[in-house]
Amino acid sequence: MKKLILISSVIAASFLGMETQAATLDTSCNGVYKKWNTNSVTYRASSVGFPSGNDYRTALGHVITQFNKNPSKIRFSMQYGDTSVGMNNGQNEVWWSSSISAPAVAYTWSSCTWFFGWSNNISESDIVFKNTVNYTPGVEYGIRARADTLTPYGGASRPFKTTALHEFGHGAGLGHENGRYSIMGQDWDHIHRNYVYALAYMGEDANYGLRQLYGNNAGNVQDVGLVHWKYNGASGAYSSHIRTKLYNTSGVELPYSFVNGERRYNVSKGQQVRMELTYENNGESGQAPTIYYYVSTNNFISTADTLIASTSFALQPEGSVYTSTRTVTIPSTLNSGQNYFLGGLLDPNNTIAEVEESNNATYIPIRVN
Repeated sequence: MKKLILISSVIAASFLGMETQAATLDTSCNGVYKKWNTNSVTYRASSVGFPSGNDYRTALGHVITQFNKNPSKIRFSMQYGDTSVGMNNGQNEVWWSSSISAPAVAYTWSSCTWFFGWSNNISESDIVFKNTVNYTPGVEYGIRARADTLTPYGGASRPFKTTALHEFGHGAGLGHENGRYSIMGQDWDHIHRNYVYALAYMGEDANYGLRQLYGNNAGNVQDVGLVHWKYNGASGAYSSHIRTKLYNTSGVELPYSFVNGERRYNVSKGQQVRMELTYENNGESGQAPTIYYYVSTNNFISTADTLIASTSFALQPEGSVYTSTRTVTIPSTLNSGQNYFLGGLLDPNNTIAEVEESNNATYIPIRVN
């Protein structure tokens, strides 16, 4: 029997009107996973919605690039110029519509069959974006978006790329996730930022799910990442996310004020604080990276900043996603009344050969009393 599965992207009430395990996997066919029976899937983009020279066409290409950095065997490709899109027509297509209620919807068709063993193979996947949502394509810095235009950073627009990655995750067979920080949960704030750059990415949880479905890629795909977002509990079928925080040594969140949509914490010179960040292993094997912690005069964290602490620990790519605090001391040499940024940098010496090198550092704003 051929079955249609409709999975929509979550609506945010605030700005849109609205055992380790990965993102939910469909085992409704006698316990076997719903998945493609091939590792190479081609989508066709509408010529109307994604014409040549259009920023959303560029963004869609970036989304496919980011999806294909996952450490499993599944790979997507995109063709453009489809003049006749429609559901259940034997083609995998992407288009815009005003007739859906959610910001985006992924439709998949699959068949649960027996032939010397059960299989639940996807035969078609269509992805539809609502054309009245205030998206932004986010192509200001190539594959990275300008962060301050995005709702997670005080901007007015929903990041198209995070929503698209969420929907292509459905297209690969991933369900929603509500138990950890995941692109398959609340997608618009599953995002990396360092300086003005915001990067949409699949993340550890979704990548682990893809590895469960399709196995490890033979190319030894490795990636570690560091973000200032974390899991904040379930919101129905979706995980919700909030910014990581800065605490005193008793675990109490420090006083802060909102500046440009971000919490800026008040600290004192010589004070010990606990900096919270989320560490991800988005690759296919365990890593034990070095982590450097810095104080910087701007929110671009790099090895050029002032080193204040370092450590290392094991990161396994098993979908758990690790949010942790590290105690650091605010240098006594900082200037009172000035803004700074605490930050972390994974793998500062580039000892891990990664498919994504731009997601290793992030920050938390501070102001010195």
